[in-house]
Amino acid sequence: MRRFSFLWCIVLIIILPLSIITLSGNVVLRISETYVYHFNDSQVIEDIGSIVYGSEVADEITGYFNSPSSEEFQIYEENGDYRDPIFDEVESRAMKRAKILMTWTLFFAVVLMGGSIALYIFMTTSVEREMLRLVGFIALIVSAIEMLLIDFLITRPDFRAMLFKRFIGVELGKESTLMILLGSPFEKTYIIFSTVLAIAIIGIFTYIHYSTTKEKRLFS
Repeated sequence: MRRFSFLWCIVLIIILPLSIITLSGNVVLRISETYVYHFNDSQVIEDIGSIVYGSEVADEITGYFNSPSSEEFQIYEENGDYRDPIFDEVESRAMKRAKILMTWTLFFAVVLMGGSIALYIFMTTSVEREMLRLVGFIALIVSAIEMLLIDFLITRPDFRAMLFKRFIGVELGKESTLMILLGSPFEKTYIIFSTVLAIAIIGIFTYIHYSTTKEKRLFS
């Protein structure tokens, strides 16, 4: 029984941090506030040569990522009686691959988070309170360390290029509209938003964990 308890502890330490980091990173890419902040801060909308608003582009991006539709990604600029697309076929294909990746990542994150919660509830009845308290705090500390490590790696251009080549695999020139909009310094906004969300999730788990495992006193 002790061996199984130790195994569950190791599993929780592994999957809880992964679920927090993966979920926070995915969610911030699905909310328009992330992109609006980036566009306002970087003023990159002015560099694409199209008359569109940052809020409009942000809504289109998040609407595309959150939609179950298989339609290609495109934003149109009003030009008299015509509507001119601002992205080419290659850029639309890159966004499609990003959407597929985000869909599977979200599924993975939800499964991990659900598994973490279920395992934690199970451990409250099968693992000693002192052991559960220690393991829970270790998992939360590991979450914070992983968050800082991911933030550091994302600041590295070579790491971002590796991720893009590995998971998107579409050649985009530095002058492409999509690269101008969502290339560097977008990673700074992503780090800020994903870190804030991860800290919030860690804070919620810390409160729940402390309340669950704190010593019960006869008199309070």
